[in-house]
Amino acid sequence: MDFWCATTNRVRQHMKFKVIYLGTMRSRKRRSHNTMINLERIHCSIAEEFLFQPSDKAIWTSIRSTNIHRLTRNFLWKCPFWEHIPSLETFGLCETCRVTESMEHILLECDNPGQHQIWTLTKKLWRLRFPSWPKLNWGLILGCGLARFKSPFTRVKNCFFTILVSTAIKLIWNLRNERLFETYSQHSSTEIHNRWVSLINTALKRDILLTDRIRFGSLAIKKELVLHTWSGTLLDEESLPDDWVKSKGVLVGIRPTTLKDRVG
Repeated sequence: MDFWCATTNRVRQHMKFKVIYLGTMRSRKRRSHNTMINLERIHCSIAEEFLFQPSDKAIWTSIRSTNIHRLTRNFLWKCPFWEHIPSLETFGLCETCRVTESMEHILLECDNPGQHQIWTLTKKLWRLRFPSWPKLNWGLILGCGLARFKSPFTRVKNCFFTILVSTAIKLIWNLRNERLFETYSQHSSTEIHNRWVSLINTALKRDILLTDRIRFGSLAIKKELVLHTWSGTLLDEESLPDDWVKSKGVLVGIRPTTLKDRVG
């Protein structure tokens, strides 16, 4: 009897391990499949917009761009296989749009407050300097660190595009999470506007700070690159010195707003 019970337990344990193993392998296959699909979308979008074909290694490396904030790098790193990240597996339906709440839907299609307004503000700031804003898609967003615009101002446009897109998607994602998990009913248009302005100004200040070679040594950004990247988009720029990196209170050319401003 003891022998029979021990044998039965071993069989059950073996079957349990087998189920776990098969489930893990299926999960890995799904993750690999979804990741490959997203990588292919990046390949196609970059090839269409910038006329070159990045390698898979270049795609993953681009996420570590210094133009992308550290927290946003983590977010972008997870995006190609978001369905298998804890807390992201059960998106279900978007309560507003009544469609599957994919990352693409959240960042580009959702009718909840935030998505459309943030991209409108992003495009507005870009057009203070450059006339043509690319038509965004999921692959171009994931591959924002691979931007290679044609001259003039090739490197400047590449940096600026990466900064603006990575800042926008992180804010859209944060607003979505606050709405679902932090009892926000809806964010007001004024709040969204001001949070975007604050984040963009933070990105500008971060770039300025990173020009300090004493503090950051070989990791410092060239001052000339920062000057050229942001020039043309600053508030009251005509009153700033040519070397405004050393000036205090440098801000982007889109101001915060109040409810009174919007009503007026």
